[in-house]
Amino acid sequence: MKKKIALNTFYTLGIVVSVIGLKWAFQNANYPVVALLIATSIFFLYLKINIVKEVRSGIKEKENSLKTPAVKDETN
Repeated sequence: MKKKIALNTFYTLGIVVSVIGLKWAFQNANYPVVALLIATSIFFLYLKINIVKEVRSGIKEKENSLKTPAVKDETN
């Protein structure tokens, strides 16, 4: 779980840096860099969405396992 939180933070920083870079590239009319930063930000956004989905499903699985008590084997 800690690894996923760290990755989520890294992806967020990647998106922020890409957006700041986009602003800089537009101001300097550096359009190849604009294209690269758009692709980078889309990639980070895709990864961030996937990791958020994984974390949410993991939390739901933990909640469901805590709600349903473990069934004991009574065949003794």
